[in-house]
Amino acid sequence: RQRPNGTLVMSHDLVVTNNDGVELSKALSLLKGTGILINLDIKETRTLNALHDMLIEYGVYGSSFLTGIEESDVAAVKNSTCSDLEYYLNSQPSRWRIFTEDYQAKILATLEETGAVGINCHFKYAGGQLSDLLHSNGYKLSVWTVNKTKDMKRSLVLKPDNITTKQYDLLTATINNWGK
Repeated sequence: RQRPNGTLVMSHDLVVTNNDGVELSKALSLLKGTGILINLDIKETRTLNALHDMLIEYGVYGSSFLTGIEESDVAAVKNSTCSDLEYYLNSQPSRWRIFTEDYQAKILATLEETGAVGINCHFKYAGGQLSDLLHSNGYKLSVWTVNKTKDMKRSLVLKPDNITTKQYDLLTATINNWGK
């Protein structure tokens, strides 16, 4: 998000003052040179050009990707200086309709039309059929917000390409203990 004074910040909620959110530059300075992949959950597409400049400045552009992109945001992404960053399309796929060929074809057509690398969805909408469909067609799966061990294990079975969590240490421990 962006403060009224133009400073880019990390904030899930709307930013209304120049004190809201944590400055993105502080996080990027910690990540500079680490090679860690950076998931940027875009809440306001108006920030994309400034975001591009900041990612370049901190040398992390090549290790960044976008989530939070709705179908209505695709044109803004494509018309921004971030147009060559990979992005996942936010989706709320049906756990029942995913078993029909028509629905599967619709998902694949949407991804092809938008240029997204995959789907970003709440973990409760992700299932094996969706994961298999995406992966077998060269697309990726990103799930959010996975904060409980049981949900992490359920998500890991799907082999997602990205997991968003507020419980990083718990997720890391769950991954490290996976299969033991």
